[in-house]
Amino acid sequence: MTTTDSGPVSEVEAGPSATPSLKKRLLKSGLALVVVLGGAYLVWRQRDDLATAVQELSLARFAISGVLAVIGTMLIAQIWVALLHGMGIRPSLRESHSVFYVSQLGKYLPGSVWPVVAQMQFGLRWGVARRTMLGANILFMGVVVASGIGVGALLLPWSSSEGLARYWWLLLLLVPLAVCLHPRVVPGVLDWLFAKLGREPLGVRLSARGLFTAIGWAVLAWLAFGLHLAVMMQSYATVGLLEVAAASGGMALAWAAGIAFIPAPAGAGIREALLALTLGPIIGVPEALTVALASRVLLLIADVVLAGLGAVAGRRTSS
Repeated sequence: MTTTDSGPVSEVEAGPSATPSLKKRLLKSGLALVVVLGGAYLVWRQRDDLATAVQELSLARFAISGVLAVIGTMLIAQIWVALLHGMGIRPSLRESHSVFYVSQLGKYLPGSVWPVVAQMQFGLRWGVARRTMLGANILFMGVVVASGIGVGALLLPWSSSEGLARYWWLLLLLVPLAVCLHPRVVPGVLDWLFAKLGREPLGVRLSARGLFTAIGWAVLAWLAFGLHLAVMMQSYATVGLLEVAAASGGMALAWAAGIAFIPAPAGAGIREALLALTLGPIIGVPEALTVALASRVLLLIADVVLAGLGAVAGRRTSS
């Protein structure tokens, strides 16, 4: 049919413009479905550990600890957002959280590099070069690892009467960590590496405000995760400020080690071993392993829930 300026749009004219929009909606719906189904499978695979943890720790403590796991995971996402802002990358908060939460399911695959790959691809939607997103991700992992080791070094030596004798060596790492966390160090090293590989430099720098904001979020995240562990530790011992400090320092150190050991999906095995070492003297090694395994299940559930919400939010976000 023929159309006028004020008349209806013909099917011939409407078809081509409507098709890309339909394909985009279908793609986002498909991604949301994959995220939900994949997350459900990950939780189902841990069903035995989940049942054991609920039975030993009580449903109430398990639920409270789960809420704290979600809060801690949301604070980890804020580290990434702060670094993006510090590099001049400013997507909407909803969109950046959506990308982060969805991409985090990739860490449960062997290699632990899939979240980086996913975020690099998502960055193209914001007009950000892959190398810049790679830089943001390396900075993110650097802040998480360095802050985790730093918080462990500051808390674990003073968390018990034997703490200093057991963890004194962590204090030696504080100065090198402070140097590595300077806003110009990591971007400068990346530019040097890109130059050696014949690639273009990042083209952006991290602001001091962005870095210190990210570190602040990291400290809050380790505290939330420490409380997440402390709630479960109450099933086996009386928990006070020193025990919360040990839990926060232990989780921060264990998380950092898990990220540093790239082949382990989401730090599997590494995190549990370090938590057994740090919490074992307080509640006993078998009990510490139970808490560590319960923590892994709860953090997986937190990732799945937030990824599902992120996928739905991403589906509703217009490009």
